Amino acid sequence: MGMDSEEVIMKKLVFLSAVPGVGKSTTCEYINNNHLLDNYIAFDIDDLENINEYSNVNLFHENAIKKAITKSDEKNIIIGSCINPTDLPNMNIDKDIDISLILMTCSNEELAKRLKERDKSRNCSDDEFIKKAIEYQNYMLEHEDMFQLHIDNSESNISDISNQIVDFIKENDKVNKI
Repeated sequence: MGMDSEEVIMKKLVFLSAVPGVGKSTTCEYINNNHLLDNYIAFDIDDLENINEYSNVNLFHENAIKKAITKSDEKNIIIGSCINPTDLPNMNIDKDIDISLILMTCSNEELAKRLKERDKSRNCSDDEFIKKAIEYQNYMLEHEDMFQLHIDNSESNISDISNQIVDFIKENDKVNKI
């Protein structure tokens, strides 16, 4: 081995995948504010890109990932998004990124309640939006095997949810160390 050989460190990206109202933004904020993972930075995808500016959801996610990588410096990344794992193979994502997927859900009743309580300006409290959110969440639950971890936060507090995520990430990082 010469002086010019370098160890390639794979950047890690963890998606917290959930429909609106489940708690992605709150969880990302809690992890950051409480410094639960010093080598990670968490983003809500809405803070990276505006979905309304895209007709292609894959391009939306690709650009959000690129922005997260730029903003993260040397840190690994957590992104709260409602990404569907079946979209990942169709995306142009750097091969040096190790992606994990965590599914976050709550009961359909809890989801409807949370969305109804949201500010009307967020456009997610009408019955049609709630119906579609529940359908998408049920779809994700039917395909739970596409995720490495499933957290139902119907009755959990933010500290417990965040600790489950942190434990998963730390264990995953330990297993994947060379």
